[in-house]
Amino acid sequence: MASSPFYTLFFLLVLLGFSAAESATDDCDPLNGTCPADAALSTEATFWFNSTLNDKLWDMQTGEADYTSEGAEFSIKAENGSTLLVSNFYIFFGVMEVHAKMATGRGIISSVILQSDDKDEIDWEWVGYNTSAVQSDFFGKGNTTTSDRGGIHYAADANTTFHNYTTYWDEERLEWWIDGDLRRTVNYSEALTLYGKNYPQTPSRVKVAIWPVGIASESVGNIEWGGGLVNWDDLPFTMTVQRIRVKDFSSGKEYEYEGTSGSYDSIKIVSGNSTASEEIHKAPAKTLAEKWADLGEGAHIGVYCGAAAAGGILVAVFSWWCIRQRRQGRLQRALDDASNGQELKNLEQYQAQWGQANWGTRQSYQKVP
Repeated sequence: MASSPFYTLFFLLVLLGFSAAESATDDCDPLNGTCPADAALSTEATFWFNSTLNDKLWDMQTGEADYTSEGAEFSIKAENGSTLLVSNFYIFFGVMEVHAKMATGRGIISSVILQSDDKDEIDWEWVGYNTSAVQSDFFGKGNTTTSDRGGIHYAADANTTFHNYTTYWDEERLEWWIDGDLRRTVNYSEALTLYGKNYPQTPSRVKVAIWPVGIASESVGNIEWGGGLVNWDDLPFTMTVQRIRVKDFSSGKEYEYEGTSGSYDSIKIVSGNSTASEEIHKAPAKTLAEKWADLGEGAHIGVYCGAAAAGGILVAVFSWWCIRQRRQGRLQRALDDASNGQELKNLEQYQAQWGQANWGTRQSYQKVP
């Protein structure tokens, strides 16, 4: 893509914008002291975003996601809102592959980045007014003193089409790929990285964010980078993530900073089992059929015998109940028959008495002359 004053300004504004400021949320800077170790991913995993993410592996720090069959929708639903999802695991060199659709809207930024505790950073960023481009960028230790590290790459219909945006990262080079095509390479030792000084090289975690740069509290430069002030009448603004694949090139339990240099050779890989890897690869909950199959033959026989005994008891109880009901029915019928017999006797007596009275009346009848 040809250079222009616009793109030069773009790179400068990006550099001074979200990448080094908004996403700098960690509490402890290992360049200034001792910090807790970073939990290692220590494996490769693909995370599908069509259902609620495992909160042992991911932390929704700001906002919320709406999960659909297409993917997770990260939205700004209210004025000055934002959404930030952060992985609880780190990779120490590796691959990050994201399938996403950007949010549209003047002044709206969508991003998926790798960022370390000491602000090493590797970015994919989309500016909401340009739906046919994505930006690549990187930072070392949050250094924003130069304005020549950004790149712009064509991505057709980035707001309506899922593209595969992949970052390859090791101690020698950085690569940005789109749909399987290599678009950019930055080597560890070159002028652009200040010969390694500004090269990202410390354990990093994944961050997914959508946020507004086009707001009055931002600098004029940042507002211009985003395309102007946000039109809040256009709410909501939504980016969609279908899936993210992450591969950690190192393996261990944790990553520790030894000293405050922030160089990759100062990172200690702590041996042991990664809790993230164990969580990812743990066996799914077994079905009843699988649990049954796991039982031994003796247990099966015991269950069958127990079931047979329980069935026998149920049959016996049911039979007793039926006999009891029959006996009660016979007794009631007998009582009813006895009652009916007495009523018949009483009726016969009434009939006899009536007949006698009637006969006496006939004997005294006399025809009127």
